[in-house]
Amino acid sequence: MKKALAIAGVTCAALLMGTTTATAQAESPADAPAAAPQAAAAGCYLAVYTPWKQNMSSSGRNDHARGKYATVNNCSGWYNTALLQYHRWHGWTRIAGTEWVGNRSMSYLQWKCQGKGTFTYRTKGSVRGGSPARVGWATSAERRFSC
Repeated sequence: MKKALAIAGVTCAALLMGTTTATAQAESPADAPAAAPQAAAAGCYLAVYTPWKQNMSSSGRNDHARGKYATVNNCSGWYNTALLQYHRWHGWTRIAGTEWVGNRSMSYLQWKCQGKGTFTYRTKGSVRGGSPARVGWATSAERRFSC
């Protein structure tokens, strides 16, 4: 049921953006990020992935909430953004310091979440540009974990 709703949401988003197709991958195991719907803007795409928790220390504990994004096709000259968010009592909040703007092909977003508690996380991104100007958005699947 959850998968069917996600695919229906992707199809709806694709129609709103004026595209005829959209892709989403099924959720993967908790230790690997899953690809989310792609934000599309006439040729340049931004894929965002489901966040995960990772210990960034070779010894001891240094937990980080991590997210991944990747540009697809030639995104040179496009305005792309990606960031991590977590859910609070008042709604989704961006995590300061995790924002990315540019056209790199792939990279990671991260936030030292150790000791901050249990939250639901997601990765969000957008693509703007082209002629005529187009805008696309993508939001990853959500994942809840404690740091």
